[in-house]
Amino acid sequence: MRKDDSDTIKEPIKIRYKELQKGGASIYLDCYVNGIREYKFLNLYLKEEKTRADKLWNKEQVRLANAIKAQYIIDIQNGEYGFKDKNRTRKLSFIKYCEDMAEDYEENGHKSCAILLRSAIQRLIRYKGKAIMFSHIDKEFLIGFIEFLNNDTRDFDRECKDKKRKQKPISNVYKEALFARLMVALNKAERDGIILKNPGKDIDRSIKPHSEPKSRCYLTLDEVQKIIDTDYRPDNDVKPAFLFSCFSGLRYSDIQKMTWKEITVNQDGLAQLETSMKKTGKPLYLPLSDNALKWLPERGDMPEESHVFYKLPDQVTNADVRLKTLVKNAGITKHVTFHVARHTFATLTLSYGADLYTVSKLLGHSNVRTTQIYAKIVDENKRKAVNLIPTL
Repeated sequence: MRKDDSDTIKEPIKIRYKELQKGGASIYLDCYVNGIREYKFLNLYLKEEKTRADKLWNKEQVRLANAIKAQYIIDIQNGEYGFKDKNRTRKLSFIKYCEDMAEDYEENGHKSCAILLRSAIQRLIRYKGKAIMFSHIDKEFLIGFIEFLNNDTRDFDRECKDKKRKQKPISNVYKEALFARLMVALNKAERDGIILKNPGKDIDRSIKPHSEPKSRCYLTLDEVQKIIDTDYRPDNDVKPAFLFSCFSGLRYSDIQKMTWKEITVNQDGLAQLETSMKKTGKPLYLPLSDNALKWLPERGDMPEESHVFYKLPDQVTNADVRLKTLVKNAGITKHVTFHVARHTFATLTLSYGADLYTVSKLLGHSNVRTTQIYAKIVDENKRKAVNLIPTL
């Protein structure tokens, strides 16, 4: 059997051979470019050399493999390596790809994501025009776009009475959101196999748009009790759903789609929710406390497939409007949105002794670092508490 290309040769692409069970070998390329390793199987095969014809066959297969390898090396030198299919992706419009994503967002109820992505598209067009292909998107392109955002001003679709307001630069928070939405599109293109790597991953974090981290709003247990005690019109499910979220940590989108079938009782007789998170698609197994169960509506004769909170508004922004009235009537002055219930759940569970890892799993976080912001809030509250004792 032929030997692989020597690893001592400093080449980005090497020819490798994978032995087959029935004899012979498959030829493939081992590519390592810009820190990314990829194996390219060429549909070229070596035979066991029993005859002169076998030797000639193998010689031709190796020649073809070397020719393909040489072409890939030329592509690297031309700076065009990085696409799964160079000819296809060079002609694929990045603008059209993003527009299709925005439509998908809208069709799936993520209106705010669609609006933000379309705003990013408009700025990309102002930056480099409509004919932006995937082959144009590299690290330098994205750094240039960041500089464009740093010099951009507010641009309202509707008429703005205050003409001076249009000339104000866009906020750091908005710049961060626009660039982040662009990164989501490139990450999706990477998963779709259009590009090998999102070039934005190579940009230093200090260069990327960023804003000062803002403190997360949450409710204390006393404030949750105030909301419980506040009367509310029963023509929609905003109040019970909000309180259910305070005691379960579920996002609005997951509460909205929750069905009776997903609420089960385990072998110990304890209630739990078995669902998949709409945001990530990942499964979530969530024990339901008595506090959470208290806010489930009466099921009656509703079938298993029916939604639990079927009187919720379609958009979370509409729920926030109704919630604003409830919070005001409860005498709470904080800016409370529905998502604050999730922050409240995390903060309360940590305050009452739950460990960070457990809370991370209850929230469905894939990385415990995402949950650490709540631990910092709890630590700050503890520090404030000990400082309440006057100095003697």
